[in-house]
Amino acid sequence: MADPVTITALITGLVGVYKAYAEYKATVAKADAKQAPAPAKSEQATKGEQTAPIIKAGVEQYGDADERADLASFERNPARYEDAMARVLHDIAGREPAFASRLQTLARQANIQSGGVQVNINVSDEGKVDQAAGINFGTMTYNAGPDSDE
Repeated sequence: MADPVTITALITGLVGVYKAYAEYKATVAKADAKQAPAPAKSEQATKGEQTAPIIKAGVEQYGDADERADLASFERNPARYEDAMARVLHDIAGREPAFASRLQTLARQANIQSGGVQVNINVSDEGKVDQAAGINFGTMTYNAGPDSDE
C-alpha cells in the first residue's frame, strides 16, 4: 500500500473527479427537465464517469452500512458530502489492502497525480514566518541576511 500521504492525495483526486461527474449528471438531469441541451462534459467529469462505478462497487463490497449510506449521500449531494466520501475511501483503504491497491491503479488510469506541491517563500528585512501548515517533503533552505544573528 502507498504511504498515507500518497493515498490521501490519490483519494482526494478520485473524490474530486467523482464529484465532477455527479455534478455533471445533476446538471444534465436539470437540462433534460427543461428540455434544454445538455452541457459539454468536462475532462474531470469524464474521468469521474470512468472511476465512479469502480469506487461505488468497492464501497458496496468493502464498506459497512454507514459507509454505504455516506456513498448514497455523496451521490445525492456531492458538494456537501465530499469530505465524508474521502474519509470513507480512506477508512476502507486503511483496512482493505486490495481496495487501496485498486484505488492506486484507478488513480493512475485517471492520471490523478499524487506529487507534491512546490512552494517558494522569500523572507526579507524583518520578515517572519509564524506557521507553515501541512507536511513538507524535500529540501528547505534558509538564507540569513547580513544583519541576521544566524
